[in-house]
Amino acid sequence: MPGLSRMSGFAKKALLIGVKYESSLGEHGQTLPGAHKDPFRLRDLLIDQYGYKADDIVILIDDESGHYVWPTHDNIISAMKELVDDARPGDHFVFSFSGHGAQVLNEDGTEEDGYDETLVPVDTTYDPASETYSTYIKDDLVRQLLWKPNPDDNFVRMIFDCCHSGTASDLPAAFADNLTSPCSPIATSPRLYGSRGFALMQFNPEDWNAPRAWINGRTGSRMRGNSLPLQSPLPDVTSWSACMDSQVTYGGRRGGMFIQAFTDALRNDPHQTHAELLQSIRRELAKRMGKRTLDQMKKGIDQPLTSPRAQLTSLKNISLFHTRFDM
Repeated sequence: MPGLSRMSGFAKKALLIGVKYESSLGEHGQTLPGAHKDPFRLRDLLIDQYGYKADDIVILIDDESGHYVWPTHDNIISAMKELVDDARPGDHFVFSFSGHGAQVLNEDGTEEDGYDETLVPVDTTYDPASETYSTYIKDDLVRQLLWKPNPDDNFVRMIFDCCHSGTASDLPAAFADNLTSPCSPIATSPRLYGSRGFALMQFNPEDWNAPRAWINGRTGSRMRGNSLPLQSPLPDVTSWSACMDSQVTYGGRRGGMFIQAFTDALRNDPHQTHAELLQSIRRELAKRMGKRTLDQMKKGIDQPLTSPRAQLTSLKNISLFHTRFDM
C-alpha cells in the first residue's frame, strides 16, 4: 500500500502522468502516442537509481485496460493533493506530466508576458477557431498544490515534458538561462511556423506518419525576481521543463524527447550537479534535434524545427545549481 516508505523515517512518493488524448482530441489530430511511455521510464529510474518503492509511485494514464486511473482534471488535482498529504520534513516527492501544454491570458497581472502556463488533462475539448482548450490546470494551481504546502527540508522535483512548460510550476526563481551552453539555441516563437502554434510534437524519423499535435503558441518569457538564499527555511523545490514558455517540444511513439534525455543522462551519471545535468540534457536534446532535422531534410520535408531549450527553476538560491542532484 502507498506510504510504506514512511517506515524508513521519511517518505519517497511520486505521481507520474502521461496523457495520450485519443478519446478527446483524436478528431483534431492531437493524440500523443508515446506519452504513456514517459511515466514508466521515470518509474524505472526512480526505483533503480533513487530507492523508490513501486507501491509509492502512482501512475495516471488514459488507457483502456482499466488498470490505471485516467488523468482527468479532477483526478489529477486529487492525486496532486494526495501526493503531498501529510508531508513531513525530509520527505521526497516527484511529480511529472507528459502531455499537452498551452497558455492562457493572465488575469491578475502576475505574468510579465501576459500568459499563464497550463497543463491539459484528458477530459478537455478543443476549439479550432480560437485554438484553445476548455479544461486545463494553471501554473498557479500547480504552485498552490505541490510546493507551497511542503514543510522545510522537503524535496520536491517536478518534471514537465510538454510545450510552453518553462515556468509550468510557477516557481519564483528562474536562473537556468544564466547558464552558458554552446548547444542552447535562441528561443523561436511557434508563430513563425505560419499557422499559429503548429508544432511537430510527434515527429519521429522512424515514424513520420505519427499524428501531429496543435499547441497554442504564445511569445514572450517570464522574468522572475531574485531567489531566496539557499539556507532559507524553505523546501528544496526544483522544476525541470522541456522548453521555454515561448517554445514547443517534441516526441514520438517512444515517448517525449525531453524525458528520454533526462532519464538517459541520470542513468549515465546519477551523481551530476544540477548544472551538469542541465548541460547533459541540453546537449542530448541538441544532438537529437540535429538528427531529426537531417532526417527530415532527407525526406524532402521543408518544415522548420525549433530546438527546445530545457529549463531549470528553483525555489532557492542559485547556489543550489552547483549541488548534487537528487530525487
